[in-house]
Amino acid sequence: MTQAMTASPRPTGPGTTRHLIHCPVSWDHCLDAPGMAEGHFVLADRVPQRHPLFNDGGSRFHDQQTVIESVREVGEFVGHRYFGVPADRPGLFYRFDLELTDLASWHSGPVADSRLTTRLRAVPTHVVGGVPRGLDFHVEVGIDGTPCAGGSAGLVFLMPALYATHLAHARAAAREATGAARARPRTTRQVEPASVGRECPDNVLVGEPETDATGRLTAPVRTRGLAPVFAAENGLLPGLHLLEALRQTALLCAGRGPGLAASRSVLAASRVHFRGYADADTPLACSAVPGAVERDRAGRPAVPVALTLTQGHRAVAEATTVVVQDF
Repeated sequence: MTQAMTASPRPTGPGTTRHLIHCPVSWDHCLDAPGMAEGHFVLADRVPQRHPLFNDGGSRFHDQQTVIESVREVGEFVGHRYFGVPADRPGLFYRFDLELTDLASWHSGPVADSRLTTRLRAVPTHVVGGVPRGLDFHVEVGIDGTPCAGGSAGLVFLMPALYATHLAHARAAAREATGAARARPRTTRQVEPASVGRECPDNVLVGEPETDATGRLTAPVRTRGLAPVFAAENGLLPGLHLLEALRQTALLCAGRGPGLAASRSVLAASRVHFRGYADADTPLACSAVPGAVERDRAGRPAVPVALTLTQGHRAVAEATTVVVQDF
């Protein structure tokens, strides 16, 4: 028998109402006492209607980054509240995997106020002294009761000294990258918003790319003069900024080469691995390599795209995606 309990991690975005429901697997954990058994949660939400980023653009799909951002927002809270991780250990997501299993459910269409349900199974990892150093999340997503996506995420909790070391390393690498960029100044022009599935210029993160003889596309990534949703945190770019840069570069690459239309396309599958922090004041670039055009199970055009996000010579994030164009 299980008992559902509601917690209230701080949500973001205008008009956000979100409920995190803890579903203990036994009565031993029904009072929310920290434990090492896997935890089960339900994140009850609504598909955004007025979000400054997720509802910007002419795409016929709901933005799947809604799910990733929600998991990112509650993950650290879950570790501190339900697994006894000390409050001075910040949580850092280092990987996200998400696959859309029912594209029809993701159509934005005329139906408003759709229910978005995300089921999370949290498994503690690297337990030391009864405290996990990380959590693995297994994710199942439904819209209006229809299962439509699945994936996973990895979260690590850093000791304060280790966190400070990571920040110092990121800033030292950023200074080196800044010096190299000043030695090779380059003027960039922002791409058209429609080519990356957006309408508002302040939400466009990528500049006009260069393409080499192999088809590899490399675009500068904007870090200044952007919409408030991309505001830096402690001098570092937020995860949403990096994820959106990867998404936009993948759509741009699939459009410039294979010719897929960004307004009709979606990242039907994505696997992202974060390798470090990104400094907010340092030039950033994203490279993309498209594969051959394929067909998904419904016969839609599908293009695999491999991406690397870099500052200087340092990889900040790597991703493999599949861009699918709807009929």
